Amino acid sequence: MTFPINSTSVMTPACERVCRVMQRVAREGLISYGGVFSCRKIAGTNYWSQHAWGNALDLFPKDSEHNDEIAGAAVTQATKRTFANRGRKLDLSNVIDHLNGRIWTPGTGWHEYNGTVGPHVHVQAAPIKTGTPACA
Repeated sequence: MTFPINSTSVMTPACERVCRVMQRVAREGLISYGGVFSCRKIAGTNYWSQHAWGNALDLFPKDSEHNDEIAGAAVTQATKRTFANRGRKLDLSNVIDHLNGRIWTPGTGWHEYNGTVGPHVHVQAAPIKTGTPACA
């Protein structure tokens, strides 16, 4: 089963791949929808969100108890060669489990995250975009 992806604008090729892979690994009833593009800065900062370039995907669970599973599935795709990813690893710069206050990065694994909270998982493609997005 797949889930709809809401995006009002562009997506980077890396984020398109993240979307395809996560739709392949999604189990029925686990993910309600995904959101990509949002022309905004990271809450409480002057830095542009990767969503402003279409380089990040927020996955919203049908039930918040599945945040752990969704975050774990994204990390698995980045750390293991999987069938869903056609025998490759997914290039991610981080995965944020907002509900459980943790962030995964390729170099350090899981650690504490003190940013915004809420029932969704942020999956950010690599490479990270910098500068000012076209939407600004």
